[in-house]
Amino acid sequence: KQWYQRRVRGADPSPERQPHVLNLTKFMAHTKMQGMISDELKNIIGKDTVREGVDMLFRMFQAKELNRLLFYKMIESFIEATFPDNKVKQTLSLLRNNINRRAIIRSHSVC
Repeated sequence: KQWYQRRVRGADPSPERQPHVLNLTKFMAHTKMQGMISDELKNIIGKDTVREGVDMLFRMFQAKELNRLLFYKMIESFIEATFPDNKVKQTLSLLRNNINRRAIIRSHSVC
């Protein structure tokens, strides 16, 4: 399920994809990532090293929690670059601390 479906009321859930469609999509994405590396770089670093590096990066992108954190970090960097004169970094740090504190309190609360 997609993250925005939990936030938007009345959103139609996306249909579940079949396992063969998921596997085909993963294969196509992995192939695309392998093809993005230039032949010159492959020759300099080594084809096996590049292949192993892309494989490791691809496996990292399969972790949902890491993807979420990467997305948040990209948004933070974009906001900081867009508004360099504001105290964005400090504000985001306070927000992050507040969110972490709530998560800790929620995990320790008795239901």
